[in-house]
Amino acid sequence: MTRTPHSLPAIALALSFATAQQIPQGTDDHLAMGKMWTFENPPLAYLEKEYGFKPDQKWLDTLRLGALRLGERENPWCSASFVSPQGLIMTNHHCVRDKIAEIQGDRDLMTNGFAAKALEDELPIPGLTVHQLIGQEDITARVAEGLTDAPDATAAAKLREDNARKIKEAADAANPGTMHQVVTLYQGAVTQLYRYRVYDDLRLVMAVNLQAAHFGGDPDNFTYPRWSIDFSFVRAWDGDKPADTAANWFRWRHEGAKDGELVFVPGNPGNTNRLFTKAQLEFQRDVEYPIMLQQWEDEMAAVRPFAEMVPQLKTALLGIENSYKSVHGTLTGLRDGKLMAIKHGHEDRFRAAIAANADLQARFGDIWDQIAELTQRRRVLQPKIAFHAAGYSPHLEIALAIVKAADPNLDDGQREAARAAAMGGDVDINPLVAKLIPTMFARAARWLPADDPFLQALGGDAKSITRRLGRSLGGDKEEVRELLDGGAEAIASSKDYALSVARVLWPLQQALEKEQKEIEAALAAQGRRIGQALHAVFGTKTSPDATMTLRFSDGRVAGYGYNGTQAPWATSFYGLYGRSFEFGNQYPFNLADPWTAAKDKIDMARKVCFASTNDIVGGNSGSCVVDKELQVVGLIFDGNIESLANDFYYTQERARAVSVHTDAILEALTKVHDLQRIADELLGKGK
Repeated sequence: MTRTPHSLPAIALALSFATAQQIPQGTDDHLAMGKMWTFENPPLAYLEKEYGFKPDQKWLDTLRLGALRLGERENPWCSASFVSPQGLIMTNHHCVRDKIAEIQGDRDLMTNGFAAKALEDELPIPGLTVHQLIGQEDITARVAEGLTDAPDATAAAKLREDNARKIKEAADAANPGTMHQVVTLYQGAVTQLYRYRVYDDLRLVMAVNLQAAHFGGDPDNFTYPRWSIDFSFVRAWDGDKPADTAANWFRWRHEGAKDGELVFVPGNPGNTNRLFTKAQLEFQRDVEYPIMLQQWEDEMAAVRPFAEMVPQLKTALLGIENSYKSVHGTLTGLRDGKLMAIKHGHEDRFRAAIAANADLQARFGDIWDQIAELTQRRRVLQPKIAFHAAGYSPHLEIALAIVKAADPNLDDGQREAARAAAMGGDVDINPLVAKLIPTMFARAARWLPADDPFLQALGGDAKSITRRLGRSLGGDKEEVRELLDGGAEAIASSKDYALSVARVLWPLQQALEKEQKEIEAALAAQGRRIGQALHAVFGTKTSPDATMTLRFSDGRVAGYGYNGTQAPWATSFYGLYGRSFEFGNQYPFNLADPWTAAKDKIDMARKVCFASTNDIVGGNSGSCVVDKELQVVGLIFDGNIESLANDFYYTQERARAVSVHTDAILEALTKVHDLQRIADELLGKGK
């Protein structure tokens, strides 16, 4: 999901000083930054103290090289793992379902699932890749070269970007065939260069039915107990044969996860905000998240009537519902007075520790005031970021392109691109877009001040604005061409409604972009200061926020108490079939036909899902769960609703990662989808 730029690691330092200066601590102080450990700084002492287990370098290397990041080459979105020496990769169904929809043609693989009965039946998936982390290098000092000469935060940010780009380009040239990424940790206090091997010939081996993977739908999403069997297999190929991954893969344990055992999750958590200050979290609570949720509410209401008719909209709706529930759960945590009091207590103790040390106070004491001031500016800016836009209106998009095409401050290439966009714009509005357009203007009226120039230019209510825009430009390409050919004078004198709004909106957007960059650069600079203080006091013993890069998390398989009862550590097929029966086998609790047909073959005592205390967020979807011998015992696919507040403060009291148990995967392979060949490959039988 999209978030506003990160800022400051106040809580990390709170932990640092709590340890260093004996500040009174809460029960989870040592884990408030979570357990998303980097492979550069594995917490060996902590693991030995907590579990009596101290992994060696070979163990760490095997864990790192067996784990993968999945998605498009420049846009990864999930995790995965090698689970056989023949390039077999396991991930979640929801991580590849959009790609399945792209390749299914006239076959409904989403509804029916897919099972390749032989190697030659495996389906190519264009554009899908996995990234294997094969090297890391600390480049913190190199990225900071020349910064002392930068006149301001914006210039410093630009110099850092230039330095990082040059380092990456040099690494690409020196290591052809690999991909490099500059990774900032601890808000930029540490910068790493990661090197990946990319596998870009992936083929679909097996996909369960969408309904089996998404059993329970939105009502069960981010909940536990759970009965979703959310898994798929793809395979990496090398030319005309499966890739040789014999050196780096996770073996399948004959028995899956067990209650109370130590397990690890290697994967790529996407984003957390555990380093944010009180001011930043209150901004999220009061402004950022409510704006996001209102947009998704309007989109869900508009999309639902069309979702059953258009398969692509159904998967889009699932994504919106998932994002909504995730952010809503985090917002609930931000509104939890008890939890926020604990979070604020860390910041208060940290500030007191800074004030008690003259040197630290001189270097870092003003950070919170600086952040509070910058965050107040963001409170004013955020509604403009959200609503000084064309929204869903194609008429206003074309009008903006026309205005840009005549802007003398843009270069020739930019003006030509704007002209092409104006001529290529399509004002035909389908029924879904027609529903969405007025919702944006209604939300804008709620969040922007009455004297906002954009609102004043629009005039009227959301429905009248939508009607007037719909009559603008008329979809007449010749009219658009005449305006473009007439240049600034013709555009300025036009009485067209959309153009009159665009003439106001374009300079507002330019000023907004400039101020946004200034604030982001200043916040990033403050973040680096706190990160530097963190390392001066505490080294690298705390876990950095998630960055969609490889981490590993420790935890135990465990149930928990909730709603006055107890959630079991695992669910079973008894529960899956029972839940479907209790809801009359109606969506979203219906079972796909193959699962109904296989009912008498299924071992009802086998496990379906389980819960553990591993620290995961979005991006970890598709991560293997392995035991301390690095054997597969499950597959991450979700967290419970109590885990969503872990976005800003980690706790394992009731927060749980939710995984598919290996029992469910084997039952699906052998008794539902007739894929004994893949079950044998996982279990090391035959070839």
